[in-house]
Amino acid sequence: MSNRNCGPCTACCEGWLVSEKMQLKPGSACKHCTHAGCGIYEDRPEVPCIRFRCAWLKEDDTIPEDMRPNLCGAIVMLDRRWKGIKVITAVPTGEEIPPKTLEWLRAFAIRTSTPLIFAQNPIREGKFAATTKTGFGPPAFVKAVKEAIGPEDIVKF
Repeated sequence: MSNRNCGPCTACCEGWLVSEKMQLKPGSACKHCTHAGCGIYEDRPEVPCIRFRCAWLKEDDTIPEDMRPNLCGAIVMLDRRWKGIKVITAVPTGEEIPPKTLEWLRAFAIRTSTPLIFAQNPIREGKFAATTKTGFGPPAFVKAVKEAIGPEDIVKF
């Protein structure tokens, strides 16, 4: 069990994660998110607010201190699955994951033999466009990605 708490980080509330219930999407923060944190913290909903814990909160012996989302520029999750495969998922807290953070994530993926799926939130004409995802992993993962492409995986422009 981790001893960490969110502290000044509100990255998951700032609209980088997607939640229909809280109307979150890139460029659209939760209406309860303030400069001081959650405006309804004591009464926040169970899903997604109470249940969601990024890897930094959960894994203080695995994820270094400087990988807190508001410090590293990414929200990292180690408990996700893609097509039945356990993956590391990273979502930028802006348009893209900073190079130093992405380098750490790739090294972590190699060290743990766990594929990495990371997102980018491109800005087009001053607005966030459709989120794109990129995979990084061993040959079996690359093969699964190539064989699994579907309409939801294609970015239209």
